[in-house]
Amino acid sequence: MKYDILQDFKGSQDGRFTEQFTAGTQADLSDYLAASAPAGSVRPVTEIENKAVITEGKARTRISRK
Repeated sequence: MKYDILQDFKGSQDGRFTEQFTAGTQADLSDYLAASAPAGSVRPVTEIENKAVITEGKARTRISRK
C-alpha cells in the first residue's frame, strides 16, 4: 500500500536491508513496516490514482439495423 512519509526514518521492508524514507515523499510500504514505523511518520494515501486512458480520434457511431 502507498503511504505519505511525514517524517524521515530508516526502516526495512524485508528485515534484511535498511533504507532511508524521506519526509514529503510517497512510498509503497509493507504492512509490517507501516505498522512498526515511528508514530506519526506515515499516513496511508487516500486519494485514488487516476488511471483513465484518454484517446483522440473519431468516436464510434451506432448503426441501427431495421
